[in-house]
Amino acid sequence: MDQRATDAIPVRRVRLTDPSQLPQNLGTTPGGTLFSTTPGGTRVIYDRDFMLHCKDSPVARTPPSELPKMPGFSIGGDVMTSQPPSQEPVENGASKGEEHPFDMDL
Repeated sequence: MDQRATDAIPVRRVRLTDPSQLPQNLGTTPGGTLFSTTPGGTRVIYDRDFMLHCKDSPVARTPPSELPKMPGFSIGGDVMTSQPPSQEPVENGASKGEEHPFDMDL
């Protein structure tokens, strides 16, 4: 087969229906286009309309289930559930003054 520089690059459009169908390792261009490659080296480019549609999906508006509980972020309000630290001083024992601040193995 003889290919010339003027031959069109074959394009096949596949419409994704769910954001979970996107691969984990995406690349981006400076313009914001997302792309990925298959193990065979085929470049897959994701359509802007689909990406904008994903932004408005109910899944995008739901926080992740493994998100830690943080007041004002993952739970509403300024609820503080932890106790303030104790004001009692902690003593480490009497210092002899002759000890080295640290030991070093050479």
